[in-house]
Amino acid sequence: MTHVTRLHSGARAAVAALLVVLLASCGSSEPETTPGKLFQEYTRSTDVKNDRFPTDSGSSEDRLATFAAYYTPEQLEATLLAATPCEAGAGADTYTGANDDVNTGCPPNASVSAAARDFAGSKGELFRRSVLVKREDTSLELITLYVARAKDRTAALIDSEGATYTGGLEDFRENNDLLGQDDVILTLRDITSVPGEGEIVAVYGHTAPTWPLWLGGGVGTVLVIGLGFTLAARRRTRTATDAPPE
Repeated sequence: MTHVTRLHSGARAAVAALLVVLLASCGSSEPETTPGKLFQEYTRSTDVKNDRFPTDSGSSEDRLATFAAYYTPEQLEATLLAATPCEAGAGADTYTGANDDVNTGCPPNASVSAAARDFAGSKGELFRRSVLVKREDTSLELITLYVARAKDRTAALIDSEGATYTGGLEDFRENNDLLGQDDVILTLRDITSVPGEGEIVAVYGHTAPTWPLWLGGGVGTVLVIGLGFTLAARRRTRTATDAPPE
């Protein structure tokens, strides 16, 4: 039985190695930063691309003081992440320096407008939503996404290229072409809510592809089948060797 015992040990080692590979390919499901920490980074940064609330000062302290003159932290976060009507003059920011048209993508481009009409019809509503992005190189950026809402209150997310996502945040994370797996976003979990309610989350902007799991599973299956055949062959050989001569 010595050969059989060694084979079982090898099988256990192979399965353990396979699990390590699969876990490594999955990566971490959630980023290390929290929504609160990411929002604090935004309030202190003087270099946010497409900032809706640009400040003229060059210091974090002056930027924080400017925010404090108009908002509590909770009000600023809610205003930053809220979905507001995408039309001239709607949802205007309350202090000098914000630029609705240039920095927030309103009015929308032709691709967004066409996608909104396709989903919500001519009588639907269109809202813009800013999403804070922390890129892989740690730079900060605000991108604009859109919420199209039909008369029956069903809603879909539309990105700046006109791609439509009807499955909420997870649909966007799985299928968008704007963000990478190492980009972290700050937004609402219910990303199509208007103006915005529920949990604020910090998640990766794109989920990892599932093909490594399928590949790993296929390799594992082949490995197990191969070990099974090898074990059976060794058993037959051992039986034939130990059988008494006729």
